[in-house]
Amino acid sequence: MTLLLRAASPGLLPPVDAAVPDDQSHSASAAISAVSTSTSAETTEAAEPAAGEANAAADTQGAPAVVPGPSIAALPSPGLSGSVDMTPPTSSGDDQTTDVYPGEATDPKTDGTTGIEPLPNPSAAIAQTVQVQRGDTLITVLVNAGVSHDDAYGAIEALQDLFAPRDLRPGQEIALTFSAPEKQHQGPVDFQLVSLSLQPSVDRDLQVMRDLDGGFTAFAVDRPLTHRNVAVRGEINSSLFEATQNAGVPVAVITAAIKAFSYDVDFQRDIQPGDTFEFVYDRLDDEDGNLAKPGDLLYASLTLSGKTYQIYRYEMSDGFVDYFNPKGESVRKALLRTPIDGARITSGYGMRNHPILGYSKMHKGVDFGAPTGTPIFAAGDGVITKMGPFSSYGNYIQLKHNATYATAYAHISRFAKGLHVGSHVHQGDVIAYVGATGRATGPHLHFEVLVNGDQVNPTSVKLPSGSKLAGADLKKFKSAMTDMIALKEQLETEQVQTAQAPVQAPDCGATPSYESCK
Repeated sequence: MTLLLRAASPGLLPPVDAAVPDDQSHSASAAISAVSTSTSAETTEAAEPAAGEANAAADTQGAPAVVPGPSIAALPSPGLSGSVDMTPPTSSGDDQTTDVYPGEATDPKTDGTTGIEPLPNPSAAIAQTVQVQRGDTLITVLVNAGVSHDDAYGAIEALQDLFAPRDLRPGQEIALTFSAPEKQHQGPVDFQLVSLSLQPSVDRDLQVMRDLDGGFTAFAVDRPLTHRNVAVRGEINSSLFEATQNAGVPVAVITAAIKAFSYDVDFQRDIQPGDTFEFVYDRLDDEDGNLAKPGDLLYASLTLSGKTYQIYRYEMSDGFVDYFNPKGESVRKALLRTPIDGARITSGYGMRNHPILGYSKMHKGVDFGAPTGTPIFAAGDGVITKMGPFSSYGNYIQLKHNATYATAYAHISRFAKGLHVGSHVHQGDVIAYVGATGRATGPHLHFEVLVNGDQVNPTSVKLPSGSKLAGADLKKFKSAMTDMIALKEQLETEQVQTAQAPVQAPDCGATPSYESCK
């Protein structure tokens, strides 16, 4: 857990990772007011002016600057009357300092031995934000931040219907607010958790508040998001991923495009400098117009060496969503040619000099080099017919897709959990992980496509196509395709108009600080 803000001196909350270095802790403690004790019953005015005077006096005496980080917000203090001695406290021979929390006042009539007793009903809110680290649990984050075990369990129990603690992710921030109780006995102040808030998703906040009876209530606050369609186009000089990312396309949208085009495009060989792309996608913006969440890829076009590939997102009458070419044919083929992400072909199909045996031997598959543990996907829907160690293949899986086609995967390090011979899998399911078992010189996937039981070249075999729209679905798709082309042209026109719109000159009378007004 990383503590972002600390709003109490060391004696008030259990120790946590503070943002203030040890050699500056004394000056930080002097700048952040602390609860003191007093024997007088006289009332005083509100303490914020007194705290301000005390800080000002410290500055004039050359005290070191306070390191930013702690955050204390004073709550409304009880109505108090009387006067406050604004004289800055003098240091004793022991160089002790008297600190004051916002919302409290000091009584000048002290005996100088026991210090100053707390005023009746001291009131100060202390806010701090903690950041979840890898391995943290919600209970440990709260307790380490100073929340009592009882309050931590109570707050988590209140959250159970809205948020599962196991969904906590590294990097999430949790805002906490503490307050001293109204009645405090002699000794260290016992702070209580007043509220807790976190944002589990971009469109939802969760808050937990302390009830009057000491329990906790949790509730959710939805954050309004606005859908916006965006059209981008550009030239590819290195890779499609880099070109589209430079154009501001969210990674999730880029990934969707690459997966959809991967049935027809070899991204290692087909992309050349000067090729172009066009994307239309949906995004969700927050109230400030910033990207909160990527939406769907609606349309994409790639022009590679003069040949254009187009795909359209379409929801069929049965609710299934897929990408289709202008003919209404699904881009999804019955089998993937590359059942692994981010891999490179290290050995193709055909005769080769075997790297271990040392003589020419037919290589009846394609090898994809990838690190050990890289997920391997099912090339298509099918049933596992073989699974386990198999000769020089090492750990091996074979899938039967239909009466004609089967695929095989070899040199696997381990299999996905829950699978066995007879298990049904779907295209894209993780079935295993890359390894170097069997006769292998290093980690890689050996992939085979079998037609009627014989291995064929996976890169050149004509694979069966996916679904094809017909009848009412095809008619609706053609209409949706026309609407998408019109939307793309409208978005591109609006972008041109925005780029050509003259920049309005600033009102120098109202804002003379603009550079153009000087």
